[in-house]
Amino acid sequence: MSQYLTGNYYSLTDKGRVRQINEDYVRCSLNPYGNVLLIVADGMGGANKGEYASKFLADYIVKDFLNLPEEFKKDKAVKKWLDKAVKSANKELLLIAEKDKAYKGMGTTLSLALIIKDKLFTAQVGDSRIYRLNGNSLEQITVDQTYVNYLINTKKLPVEEANAHPERHKLTNAVGTKKKFSVDISEFEYRNERLLLCSDGLYNNVPVKDMCSILKGNDSIDKKCLQLISFGNANGGSDNMAVIIWEGK
Repeated sequence: MSQYLTGNYYSLTDKGRVRQINEDYVRCSLNPYGNVLLIVADGMGGANKGEYASKFLADYIVKDFLNLPEEFKKDKAVKKWLDKAVKSANKELLLIAEKDKAYKGMGTTLSLALIIKDKLFTAQVGDSRIYRLNGNSLEQITVDQTYVNYLINTKKLPVEEANAHPERHKLTNAVGTKKKFSVDISEFEYRNERLLLCSDGLYNNVPVKDMCSILKGNDSIDKKCLQLISFGNANGGSDNMAVIIWEGK
């Protein structure tokens, strides 16, 4: 059995000041092998059960994570499991929507961080984000799967015009909306950096420099989460907000 990672995590969600319901969902878990799993899921669909989709996805992956029959022996096995777990949850969500029209149209983003010893694996679908504190800067290590980001990458839209684009919130990928979709899985060396996972409601209302300042601070992680949410609401609270902070030791 692996030596357990040491560190602390805290999570928080808030509906913001505009939305009537909270469709963001978070899960943090530690399995018997000492691996740490962190998940932010931002549901979409409103009356079509976006809040159900985000919770179902996160809970499904955590259940699978806690019931792994053996410890991961190779990085390839980790990536294979991540892809399979997300796509299996997607299949289940589609079946639920097919059986009950009330759930038709639901979907969710996913930003997942899995820490195994000195490796960090991420699984990304949609536009929630994972950041890591790199020295004095906050580095985004996931790529937004949005129409605007596609336009930027194909040189059809200048970066400085992205925030004003009328379709800046349009996703190109989500869980629960179609049979075929892609899960962006990445691997990084992990050296006990502080991690921040959040939904777009947070980073759209709190500038990166301010998120970085809070993350670098010496307050407890529960206070840091509260500060981030409070900052987002003070800046308009235009959407639900979800945040997870992990601080390794």
